[in-house]
This record gives sequence, C-alpha cells and structure tokens, in this order.
Amino acid sequence: MSVRGIRIWRRNDARFQPSILVEKNGLDGSLLFQGGAIATLDSDSTEVERRSYQKIVDAYGILGVLAITKDESVLVAVTGVLSVGQLYGADILKITNVEFISLRTFGSVENVDSRIVDLQRLLSSQMFYFSSLQSYDLTRSAQHRDSHDGSDARFFWNRSLHFSFQRYGIDTDNWLLKCMAGSVLVRVVYVGANTGRVALISRLSCERVGTRFNVRGANYLGNVANFVETEQLLLFDEKECSLLQIRGSIPLFWEQPGVNVGSHKVKLRAFETSLPAYHRHLSQLKHRYGEFAIVNLLGRKEGERVLSDAFKTQHKNSHFAPLVDFIDFDYHAQMKLSKEAIMHLKKKMAPHMERHGFFYSMGNDIVKRQSGVIRTNCLDCLDRTNSVQTAIGLQMSHDQVAFLNLNAGKVNVEQRVEEILKDLWQKNGDQCSTIYAGTGALDGKSKLKDASRSLARTIQNNLMDGAKQESFDLFLTGAAYDPRLFDRACNILPPSLIQEYADAVSQLVERSPEIAEPQSIKIFVGTWNVNGGKNIHNVAFRNESSLSHWIFANSMTRLVSVEEEQLADIVAIGVEELVDLNASNMVKASTTNQRMWCESIRKTLAEKAPFVLIGSEQLVGVCLFLFARPKISPYLKDFAVASVKTGMGGATGNKGSVAFRIVVFSTSICFICSHFAAGQNEVKDRNEDFATTLKKIRFPLGREIDSHDVIFWFGDFNYRISLSGEEVKTAVRNGDLSKLVEHDQLTQQKALGQTFAGFNEGQLCFAPTYKYDTFSDDYDTSEKCRAPAWTDRVLWKDQRKKGNTLLLSYDRSELKTSDHRPVGAVFKVETFKVDGKKCVELIEDVVESMGPPDGTIVVNIVGKQRFPPQMFPPIHEKLKELGAMVQLSKFDNGDLWIVLNSGEMALAALSMDGLKIGTDQISVKLRSPDWAYALKPHLSDFDLESFEVSPDEETLIGRADGAVFEFIFQISDEDEDSISVTNMTLTGSAPDRPRPPSARSEAISMANLEWPTERQDVLSTSMPTRASSASLANSSWYEHVPPLAPPTTRPTPPQSNNNKTPQQACLFNPFTQSSPAPPPPTIPLPPTRGASVGPGPPAVPMRKAPPPPPRPVIPPRPKNM
Repeated sequence: MSVRGIRIWRRNDARFQPSILVEKNGLDGSLLFQGGAIATLDSDSTEVERRSYQKIVDAYGILGVLAITKDESVLVAVTGVLSVGQLYGADILKITNVEFISLRTFGSVENVDSRIVDLQRLLSSQMFYFSSLQSYDLTRSAQHRDSHDGSDARFFWNRSLHFSFQRYGIDTDNWLLKCMAGSVLVRVVYVGANTGRVALISRLSCERVGTRFNVRGANYLGNVANFVETEQLLLFDEKECSLLQIRGSIPLFWEQPGVNVGSHKVKLRAFETSLPAYHRHLSQLKHRYGEFAIVNLLGRKEGERVLSDAFKTQHKNSHFAPLVDFIDFDYHAQMKLSKEAIMHLKKKMAPHMERHGFFYSMGNDIVKRQSGVIRTNCLDCLDRTNSVQTAIGLQMSHDQVAFLNLNAGKVNVEQRVEEILKDLWQKNGDQCSTIYAGTGALDGKSKLKDASRSLARTIQNNLMDGAKQESFDLFLTGAAYDPRLFDRACNILPPSLIQEYADAVSQLVERSPEIAEPQSIKIFVGTWNVNGGKNIHNVAFRNESSLSHWIFANSMTRLVSVEEEQLADIVAIGVEELVDLNASNMVKASTTNQRMWCESIRKTLAEKAPFVLIGSEQLVGVCLFLFARPKISPYLKDFAVASVKTGMGGATGNKGSVAFRIVVFSTSICFICSHFAAGQNEVKDRNEDFATTLKKIRFPLGREIDSHDVIFWFGDFNYRISLSGEEVKTAVRNGDLSKLVEHDQLTQQKALGQTFAGFNEGQLCFAPTYKYDTFSDDYDTSEKCRAPAWTDRVLWKDQRKKGNTLLLSYDRSELKTSDHRPVGAVFKVETFKVDGKKCVELIEDVVESMGPPDGTIVVNIVGKQRFPPQMFPPIHEKLKELGAMVQLSKFDNGDLWIVLNSGEMALAALSMDGLKIGTDQISVKLRSPDWAYALKPHLSDFDLESFEVSPDEETLIGRADGAVFEFIFQISDEDEDSISVTNMTLTGSAPDRPRPPSARSEAISMANLEWPTERQDVLSTSMPTRASSASLANSSWYEHVPPLAPPTTRPTPPQSNNNKTPQQACLFNPFTQSSPAPPPPTIPLPPTRGASVGPGPPAVPMRKAPPPPPRPVIPPRPKNM
C-alpha cells in the first residue's frame, strides 16, 4: 500500500455540471460522480470519458462522501499515510493527510464551508487507521470476527460516508476504506527462526465522541464518553492470542463545565433520570462481552468523591449489583501510601482475570475464548486507567506467552515480550490521551513533564476544543438537513436511518403523527427578578415570602392548583438578579444564592409531591431551574444547556440568557430565561439582545432555538410602557389595563416584527410587575420614581403543524421581597410518544413508496441487442414530461442506464414500458427490481423496544410516593460559600430532594451516598449536566442497544401496606427486594474452523461462525442496493 493507487479526475468545463472520475489500481473501470449520483463505468467508457477530464490528485484510498451542507457534498480522499506495521498480511496505515473534493462546485471546498479547515486538521491528526486488505477488518477484535458479520459499527467511523455508495449499488469493499480511531502499535518479535508480532490496538467508539470538557458521562442510549476497547494481540506462526479490556466514562449524567484549571469540579443530574441509561450501558456490555467487572479508580477529592459515591450507589441499587463485581480503588491515595498498592488491586482483580481468560486459537481451531472483560475508569479514563490496564495486560501476557509455548527451549522470551508491551502500553496511553485531552498521558514519573502537559491540557480544553468537537460532529453526522428537520428526525427515528435513508427522512417526519400517541403534560413557567436574591431568606419576612404563593396559587384561575392531579409535570423557573450585579460578581458570580434558591424551590415543590431536579444553570444574575415529576423523568432525554452574554455588547454577563433543551417523549422543548437591557428608552438595545440570543444560543449537533417543537421564552425583558409614571399609576388604579397594553413597548415591537416574531403571550390582565418599593404595595416612590411596567413576561411558540400548546393561566403573585412581582404561566402541552411497532411499519411503507434508492432504470429497444444512441433525446423528452430529471446516464452491455433524481421518478418511468417511439418499442425496467424485498429484512429487525422504558422500570422510577432525603443546610457568617449538611432520616410524608452539590464542592461536607439501611443517614446528589455532542451517526441504533429489561427475572415481594421501610420507599433502590440472580452461563466453544494459515505473517483465518448470539444481528445491506 506504499503506492497511491487512487487517481481522481475532474471535468472543469463550466458548460457542463461538475463531474468527478475515480480510478483504482487493480480494478477495471472507474466511478463517476455527477449530479449527486454515482455510477460505475467499464474500461472502454472510462477511456473515452477521461479525455475531457484533468487529474487533480492521487490518493491512497477514499473514505466516502460527506454532506457538509444541504447542497454540497465532498469526496474525502486519503492523501497521506504512515505504516505502523503488518497484521495478518495487511499493512496497517495511519492517516496523516486528507483532501476534500467538491462534487457540486468547481472551486475549492474551503470557500464553501470554513469548517472544512478544522475537519481536515482533525482527520490528519494521526488518530485514524485503516487496513490495506479487505480480509482484515480493524474494527473487529480476533474473538468478535468469528461472532459477527460485517464491521463493528461502534468503531467504524466513516460508516455513514459509505451510505451514498450503497444507495447506488457500489461495492464499497472494493472502492472504499474502513477506518477506526484510536491507536495501533505493532512490534516484530523473533523467537529462534520464527517471527511473531506483538500488537496493541485501542478502538475508540464513535457513538459518544468528543473532547474532554465537552463530552462526559452517558447519553440516554447508554453510550458513554471516551469508550475504548483495547486488544493485546500476540501472533506467532499459526497461533493467535488476544486479550480485551475496556474503558469508558462513568455511565451517569454528569459534566465538568466552565473553565477548568486542574479542577475536578463535577455537576451531577438526579439519579432518576440516569437510571435507564445506566441499565442500557451495562446491558450493552453484557451482550457484547459476556461477564464483566467494574474497576473504579476515582478518589476522594472535590467532585470526584461525589461522582464516585453516586456511581457506587447507582450500581448497588441496580439489577446488576449481584451479577457485576464493583471494585473501588482510590488510585492516587493508595499510590501515595505505597507504590506497591497496585498489588492489592491486582489481587482483587485476579479472580476475574483468571475466570475471564483470553482468546486463543491454533490454525483453524478456536481453543479458548475470553468469557468476560474488566471495565476500568477514572475521571477522564486516561492516566490512572492507563496504569491499571497496563498492569492487567502485563500480568496476562505471561499466560499468553505460555499458551503460545514460546518459552520452550528459548531464553528470556517472556521478559522480552513484557518489555515490548510496557513500551506499547505507554505509547498507547499517550495516543489515547492526545485524542481526548490534547496531550500525552500524565505518568507521574516526571513532575516537570506532567506540569507542562497539564498546562497544555488547560489551554487545549478551554480554548481550542470547541472547534474540534464541531469537527467530530460534522464528520459523524454531516449537515444534510436544516436544524429543525434534523432535531425532529433525531427524536422519532433510529439514528442510523437518518443518514442511510436521507431521502426518506422528510416524509417520515411528516408522517410522524401516524406512529405517535399523544401524551398531554402540564408545564409551569415562572420568572422573577429577585433584586439580589437575599430578602427571600430574611427571617423577618419569612411569612410574607413563601414561594408556594407563587408556584401553588390558591385559586384555580391562577398558576397551579394544589390538587394532586392538577400539578405540573415540569416546572421551569427563571430568576433574574440572583446576585448583585457588581463588578466582582460579573467576574466570578457567587453560587451561594443559586444553591439557596434551588433548595427553597425544591422544598416548596416537595410540599405537594416529589420532584426531580433536572437542571440548574447560572450566568451571573440569570439562573434557570428545571424540575420534573418522577413519573415523567424516564421519558426525558437529550438535556442540554447553553448561555450567552449580552451585557456591554456581549462582554459581560450582567445581562444575558440561559437556555435548556430537553426532549419529552419525542417532543423537543426549549426554555430560555433572559434579562435584557434596562432603561425607559433603550428599546433598540432590547431588540438587539433578543436577536443576539436567538443567533448565538447553540446546543450540541448544531441545534438552535428555532430547531425545537415548543419554545418557552421568559424573564425580565425590561420593555417599558411609553407613558409617564403618573399616567400608568392612574390607569392601574382605574383598572384601565387596555390603555397600558396599547403603549406597551413589547406589544408594539412584536406587532412591527422587530422582536419575538411568531411568539404568543397571554392577555395582560394583571397590573404591571415593576417597579415596587420593597415589602410594599406602592410603586416606586424614590427620587427616580420609575414608571411601572410589565417587564416580566412569559411567551411561547409551538412550531409544529399540528401542535397543541394551550395556555391555562397567566398571572402574577404578590410576593413583596423584591421590587418586581413574580409572574407565572401554566401550559398544557401535547407531546407524542412513539410506538415502536408502528415506527417499523411506517419506515417500511415510506421506503417502499419512495422506490429503489438508486433511482436507476434500464432502457432498451425491443428486438435490438444494443440501444441506438439517437433514441436517447426522445426518451429524455418523455422523462421530462413525467417530471423526472436525469442525473446521470451510461451504456452498459448494450442497455441504456439512466439515473433519475429519485426512486419515485424511477417507478413513474415504468409507465413508459411498451411505449412506441416511431416504429420502435422501448422496454423500461428497474435496475433493482427486488429492492423492496431486500430492504424489508433490514428494517423489520429494528429493536425499537430498546428505547422504551419497561413497565417495571416505569413503575419503580415514576412511583408517586418515591422517597427522597430531607436535610438542613446552614450558611456561616464567616463564609457565605461554606455549607454544612446535616443528614436526616427518611420521613414518610412529603419527602424532600437533597440539596444539589455545589460547583464549589470543596467547601461542602457531604455524607456517604451508599444506600441507607434502617436508621442510617445518607445524602443523595442531584445536579444538572450539560449534554454533550453525542454523535448520532454510526450508533447502530437497532443492533447494539439491548432492552432495558433486567438480565434475569426476579420477583418482587408484595407489599401489604404503605408503612414502608426506607429501602422500600426509596426511589433510587427499586431492586433491593429481589433475590440474587443465578450466574450467567459460560460461553460454549465453537466448532473447528476452516483452512490452515501459511508461514510468515499469518493471514486472517477463515472461521466458521459459532452458535448465534442471544440477540439477532442485523445483516449488512445487500451490495446490489
């Protein structure tokens, strides 16, 4: 593969549409790219066609076609490689440079989209590898090559780039490369006259990929950040020995937001929302690897302790607790005590290593299989994880050498192999660390070296990773859809289908009501400028400032009824001026008031029913809280946070906005809390603040505010009433609010289309909420004597064609601890829950109705062996009469092949069959007449149930009386950020949620998070997380996510009454009443394999498949498609 075997030609004649021709050594003919279609040409046609083309580049291979915009696609060619060694007779090549060739324009693709520069930098960063031979697939380990057909979608990074070729029936194995990301290291070992190879292959998953501070934890599908499968491979003669280990981020919803300089501050989200994802992740591991053990290396510092305790608690209360051993080892603390402490960890892991073993084969026979893996994690899954995985690999290498019988009559072979592996593991750690953190691993051997790498990580992670994350997203998902359609498609369709069946997506989204059942929910939206936020906690005014007067009004005409069945399912509360807007807070705002308000709201909600904190985010004085009922929390997904500063032209956060996005069932909802520019006459500035927020708020995968189905925008917009203060007060006294509405600046600007275009607002039937004397019903009596105004507003927009968002109430509350009055609104929102079976049926129906994906018809003249070229113009005219556009045409074996603009047009063209043109009768048929039959098996095996919450989990998670923990917090006079927590025992009525851990968690005294027994005290965590750019492409939505059902069915004892023990009442411990499950069965050895392997570097063995796995495997798409 040292020769560039690909030649790429371009037709630069502007009279014709852009066209690309690709030739490859060893293959007859060529590929022709024209008009968005792809076709193969034979050698003669290639020779003729090439005369009008110019060669633009030679390449080592092609990764595929990437859609960078809706109207632009590029061919990704590999133009630089570096060989890292040979395995199974194949060269393993590292990609060092790529080029993008536009398929729709003549100019440079960098002029079309500036993101191409960053994407080229990413693909050329030496993290991608491919094999020179089709027979060896780098995405599969030695053991899994026998178990599955096709590539492993988790590690097949350019899978979506192959879809365009598959659509037109191109043999991708012949023309395209399959690349993986991670690390491949190969060394040659000589043992006597024999030559062997020692290799270390780390495969990075593309299902949830990103950079260090952009992607943490798990997504709702159970995919975790920085998931890496590492294979330690020894090849000698016809023998191969493979050991697998895995690493991955902690499978909870958590993040490390903001600028992090050597800090481990962590934000957690409530356990209730992460329980389905946790079970999905562990179910995936069990399905793919069999048995597994968890090794947790987190320490007891700062947020690590909170995260580690949450991890242990979640595992202890899961179905997998009796099945999966959880080994907890504080790596930093133990290694400081003694460098030999790793031996204690190895003793704990020894039973698992011995039981799991490794894969071993001789020639055609599989002698031994690896029955399980060890899953290792620290915070980043980098430095500490590298050290422990190295120890496991080196210890198991002795057994691998013994199985290969390399010590027989030889000296120091085992020692030589161990020295090679030490070097490989060290380099492997550096390469994995560079991908995720931007620098090599910190090994603890050189303080100066580690300090310099830590500094480089800080700069890389906080200043440069944004562009890298965007490049990951662009490469894996493309940009073929507008953000609105993309968001709708992601909420209702399998992720892999969005790219594989791009033409069907719009129709599927259009017909989504056919597969969705309406689910009505209530949402309370409130906003309040609290003028510094401290008076609410003043004991002198405690009786006057109960938040229940705002959130739970006494009248049915007001905000939320106190009746249980009338409670809101989701509560979104925005607070402005949470802190004093002074210089120090604009530089670094205190989070004390955020914690105090979060706890006050939580306690108020808990008076009526349990609520779960989904998210909490503060931008100086603007803070947004999102709570949900436990019964609905399992159906919430894709939570994400964004914010934008608008103060002083965007330089400061004294004015700005905080936004949350979340998907309820399949309906995406966006909540935005804003504080706009102040001043009676600064209308233009407020309009600009709105426009800036609308433009700059961006969620993962390019989603915008307008991408969502339903939008709630609320806050202190500061729009005033264009009347004098006395005129406003007189109108208020007289109850003449209609006069004020006429002069309301927001109403006027909306009517002019200058702001909040398309948004709705309820009738302003309450008095202006600003500005009051504090603790008084009098409007401003100060020297400034500001005119009253409706500065605090709640607006909404439903962008669905058949959306039904109904405003139930819109009013203010009479809390007097601020110069503003709080405002709240209650909405009834119709969301939609997708039915899995109906989704399968709709997919099949739409794909079948759209015709063959290649849109190709074969035309000939009845009674003639070859199609006469002079007949093409009249046939072209007939196709134009049908409304069909010819993308590409060619002659093949005497027939005329015509590629039309869609499969529907190909079906319509069949009406021309038998048509006479002059004296000639034409025959028209589809190139792929059995396309519908070929697609059906591929679609009907979608495992849609894996995205649904099982009835048992729905009952357990959404239990209305699920208990949470009650606690008391105190603020010391010396340090407002110092909080001490006193744990209380569980109570039977009106249980409270625990206080969320602060971002300044080093000052918090937090108790053990392990599950409590009778009369034990415990504190649970509940903090938000910033959703990451979980890649939707290549996630093998239907193949790899097993159902949420527990590994074994375990009966739950009946409960005779409601006098539950703390464990029975607990929301986070639904499975402690279950009996232990039996150990999983051992994996049987497969039958003998096929032909033997010759001498030299062994070729990939041809193996017989073992017994089928417990879950069906989706077959690859037929090549003739």
